[in-house]
Amino acid sequence: MRLLKFGLLGLALLLPALAVKLGDPLPPFALVDPKGQEVTPATLKKPAVIVFWASWCPVCRAEFPTLHKVAEETGVPFYVISREPKDTREVVLEYMKAYPRFIPLLAGKDKPHEVANRFRVTGQPWTFVVDGEGRVAAVFAGRAGREALLDALLLAGVDLP
Repeated sequence: MRLLKFGLLGLALLLPALAVKLGDPLPPFALVDPKGQEVTPATLKKPAVIVFWASWCPVCRAEFPTLHKVAEETGVPFYVISREPKDTREVVLEYMKAYPRFIPLLAGKDKPHEVANRFRVTGQPWTFVVDGEGRVAAVFAGRAGREALLDALLLAGVDLP
């Protein structure tokens, strides 16, 4: 049993290390917002937050109200990308009606789950805080707590209210 616990703990600690790392530039991608405008690392409004999620994910459902409140309070753009291939445009847009401050990114030149693979995301939710230079300032594998997220936004150069 100890070996299993250590193995799971080790895996939990290893997973964030596999993702795009602190200080790395964003990997290339081309998705579209709900208005059909292409969004790439170059056109992303920065600083920003990118959240990989799935419509069926209970942790995502629990986390989104807190993330949305942070988006409202800070004015930082929160781009949300479903890593679930079965989440159609219609499913994503319906889900996001409850979160008007979020900017859902949909299939464009790339598919959202392909972009998740480029970020080396292995689950959901995964949250990346992006600084003004387009580099990763923080990574959260799993639920991002409010205070930790606000701290990460400070590190990314956001002037908090």
